[in-house]
Amino acid sequence: MIQLKVSNKANWLKQHKWFSLLIIIALLITGVFVYEKIALELNKRAFAHARAAIDTVYADIVAQVGQPDNSKRSNTCSRPNQLYGRGRLSCDISITFIYGLNDLDQASTYLKTIQKIITSQRTFKATKPLSIAITTGLVADAQYSDAHDYYSNSGISCEASYWYDTPRQIELDIKDGNKKPLEISLSCTDWARSEYYPKS
Repeated sequence: MIQLKVSNKANWLKQHKWFSLLIIIALLITGVFVYEKIALELNKRAFAHARAAIDTVYADIVAQVGQPDNSKRSNTCSRPNQLYGRGRLSCDISITFIYGLNDLDQASTYLKTIQKIITSQRTFKATKPLSIAITTGLVADAQYSDAHDYYSNSGISCEASYWYDTPRQIELDIKDGNKKPLEISLSCTDWARSEYYPKS
């Protein structure tokens, strides 16, 4: 009896092979569509979580370190070849802010304090050992004083950059011209499945 049922099913499939093929193709297309929708939503949420985490860290820094002299918030998307719209799309979310300080030692103290604030947020996981201090070196006869820490947040790559008294790298202005600038940028960048923010 069971063998007869299996035989009948096999015969039905043979007789309706085009119909069966169409059903299989329709199921595959539906599966791909559902996967893409889910992947898009998860990717969008990852960027939203990273944005919220950056804003939370910034608020904690302002509360514990003090109000910076200046700040800039940014959300952008771009492609490697912007002119022709070619290449894989990536999005970047960031906050950049600046303090006027007395010297490099004070800048290194700020570095340590801000590192503690960032790592206290469980959403930021360090992917490399954190910088010990802001270091100074020469690049093409220009002096650079910087430190960089790398994190992951919701699967997105993030970086905290610290630039001390390095005019070529610093974008923002400090209020007191007698002090030295320490500019900090906390950013998260990754490949994006859609243009969530304006193109840069």
